[in-house]
Amino acid sequence: MKIARELIQRIYYYKFYFKVAKIGKNIKLSSGGRFVHPEEITLGNNVFVSNNFHISANNLKIGNNIMAGPNLVIECTNHKSNVVGQSMFEVSYDKICGSVSIEDDVWLGANVTILPNAVISEGTVVGAGSVVTKPLPPYSICLGIPCRPVKRRFSETELKKHLESVKTSKYQIEEILHQWKLFNL
Repeated sequence: MKIARELIQRIYYYKFYFKVAKIGKNIKLSSGGRFVHPEEITLGNNVFVSNNFHISANNLKIGNNIMAGPNLVIECTNHKSNVVGQSMFEVSYDKICGSVSIEDDVWLGANVTILPNAVISEGTVVGAGSVVTKPLPPYSICLGIPCRPVKRRFSETELKKHLESVKTSKYQIEEILHQWKLFNL
């Protein structure tokens, strides 16, 4: 059954699998998704994206062990809005390109929107309905419009145990504690 489900998924997203820049193992993409510029997407291992997503890439990096709820929107470009003498419709194809980075061990709730130049740091949980417009600190719980950190995922003692257990973190505990302090967590 698992093999059949994976085969159906690969058929449904055959253009994506053929064009994607880099793809890891154990990728699960639910139905109803859409990719724009898949050749600019890098996906790590163990990535699950629930149904009805829209991912428009321009230098999009998604790490390992990622979960995303339904209706995820990732947009790496934006329209220019400051062109004098032309309507928005006339400049609709003139875009400003950015990038999005989703580091390892991230959970994105339902209806999350991620906009250009956002960085969702390792271990972060983004609450349902949030709009991410800027970098978020590691191992934090973030939510809102615009998305902002509201609390730590772990106490300092729990964080130390967690980092010792996972052994793959790109962060030292001091760096995480410093970022938490910057965000008043």
